[in-house]
Amino acid sequence: MAAMFLEKIDHWIGKTLFVPPIIRLCQATRQSQYAVSRLFWFVAALDGFYRADTWLASIIFGGLSIIMMVTASLRADMPTTSMFWFRILAIIFLLLDILQAAATGAWAGIEFWLIVLAAEYASTIRTIPPREAEKARKTVTRPS
Repeated sequence: MAAMFLEKIDHWIGKTLFVPPIIRLCQATRQSQYAVSRLFWFVAALDGFYRADTWLASIIFGGLSIIMMVTASLRADMPTTSMFWFRILAIIFLLLDILQAAATGAWAGIEFWLIVLAAEYASTIRTIPPREAEKARKTVTRPS
């Protein structure tokens, strides 16, 4: 029962908050959803590197940044997968960060989980519909 509830929440969050802007970004940049997912993972790694406060965190996020940069450049359009449990975990961490930020007033840092969720939800998109302008242009008939 709890799993079905979590799946509904996950589906609503993806369908309502993340997928529409990601599709518009893909249409505007003419990039695949997989390339956009890798881009968001690269940005998340850079954000983690920027926010790292220990040497170990700097090394981990610096290495992750290099790995994400290489995979984003070499395998940009290869299909990726997104795991349901990882999205739920990221949502929980985002909610915890939001609660902590509301209590302390320190909002810096919650963007990491938003970027991670954008990367994961971009991986769930299977097809990108054509832009509205392209649809309208194709349906206009020219007089002969």
